[in-house]
Amino acid sequence: MNQNYCMKKIFVVIACLFSYFAHAQYQQDVVSEDAIIKALYDVISGPSTQNRDWDRFRNLFTKEARMMTVAIHKDSGKVVRTITPEQYIERNGKRLQEIGFIESELNRITESYGAVTHAFSTYKSDYTVNGTPMKAQGINSIQLFNDGKRFYIVSVYWDGDSKLIMPKKYQGQ
Repeated sequence: MNQNYCMKKIFVVIACLFSYFAHAQYQQDVVSEDAIIKALYDVISGPSTQNRDWDRFRNLFTKEARMMTVAIHKDSGKVVRTITPEQYIERNGKRLQEIGFIESELNRITESYGAVTHAFSTYKSDYTVNGTPMKAQGINSIQLFNDGKRFYIVSVYWDGDSKLIMPKKYQGQ
């Protein structure tokens, strides 16, 4: 056999094994809707001294997943900004660590039908900007897909406008 062919086969096998073991360590994150939503909050949160586990984050999403946020546009009011999970990491990864971002779920209302689950998940965030402690609150609209083996996040759409008054049904206890 050609030596290059054998080396390529060995490389493919090693890459497949690495991928399997990398995802196996995150299996508990995707066994239920509770687990995957907890993992989502957990992976983006941490003190400024803690690196985020972006491989764990990537494992939560389908390949086609999208993340959308409501943003203020100076000319047209509120708009929706859409990115991929990879773009979220690129744009926010370093900043989340710098500001010591901690986001906690306050309450959740979940509905499911077949392989589709939708969760309205309200949250509070604590972080520090230029030495000043800050707080925020908002809502995540999280769409999940269950393929019968695990859950995946299809999309996360959020509004983090802390000036809005949160309805009682989303406040929890």
